[in-house]
Amino acid sequence: MNAEQSHLRSIVSPEARRLSELARAAGYGDSPDAALQLGREAISMLTGDEETPLLADVLRWQGSVMRERGQTSAAEPFYRRSLDVAEHLGYDAGRAHALNSLASLAQRRGDLASAANLISSALALAVRCGEMRLVGMLQQNLGILADIRGDRAAALAYYRVSLSTFESSSDLQPMCWVLNNLALLLIKEEEFDEAHALLDRALGISRARGDLMAEGIVEENRAELHLTEGNLDEAYVSLWRALEIAETRADDMRKAGALKLRGVHERLSSRPVDAVNTLQYALTLSAVTEDALLGAEVLYQFGMALWASGNGCMADQVWAAALDAFERLAARDWVARVRERLSGVGSSRYL
Repeated sequence: MNAEQSHLRSIVSPEARRLSELARAAGYGDSPDAALQLGREAISMLTGDEETPLLADVLRWQGSVMRERGQTSAAEPFYRRSLDVAEHLGYDAGRAHALNSLASLAQRRGDLASAANLISSALALAVRCGEMRLVGMLQQNLGILADIRGDRAAALAYYRVSLSTFESSSDLQPMCWVLNNLALLLIKEEEFDEAHALLDRALGISRARGDLMAEGIVEENRAELHLTEGNLDEAYVSLWRALEIAETRADDMRKAGALKLRGVHERLSSRPVDAVNTLQYALTLSAVTEDALLGAEVLYQFGMALWASGNGCMADQVWAAALDAFERLAARDWVARVRERLSGVGSSRYL
């Protein structure tokens, strides 16, 4: 690099980092479109003859803005390019982060085996690099895989360790994520008081940080908790806030999740026809975002709405499709639940 290029790099890199940090902040708020534009500007500044670790990071952050809006396929090229740059530079921390990001896409698409392998590779690199924040994130992600598979004891252990990691460093952003996932697990265990406490704590963190994305997910999970308890009025408030945030952020994945809950609320409020229509829309959105687990859950609830509307034959067909989807995910608890429905066993409750 000659003197002129070196001088230019000394100007460009700080400005690109500033833009990328603004993009990351906007990506969690109400302006993901602005975040993507800022990210594009940062990448444009960094793209040239010389690759840098910052380029690997900014590419990955750009992909994550897309991923968190449900734009799964659009995010993947950014993660793969980030990984390529990190490998070319021998930037092991960047490699670990990129592998974890690709694992999140594999998990979303229902390829849990690939997700587990990617997480394992990322974990080895993160430990070697001393990237303890990433180690905590990877432990959480292993917990998510265990939870999907119905291994609640393993999921609980991973979540507890991950939460301890973030609490020890007062790292509020990932702490909020773990509180969310741990609360969802406790809802399945019917540990409702602790689940409420965890979600209240997560909501406080997300609001204090201005993290609208996290707030929407917390509200979605609070709605699920209220629906599981049969508290329809409280569920209504939370699910509509979750839907409002998803609409503001143009986040199709979280919109599908909130609509799934709205469909459940409509069914439990003796409005099965409305529920059928809502859940049909949620199915379309979940397919666009390539979220296999969410799509299977929406199918299950669609079947419940059809059953409640008196269309038992169609409900059985939908549940059969849901069963196939859950079996591909090795989601043991869901497989058992759908088989009960198909055998004529079960209630009209949320789960």
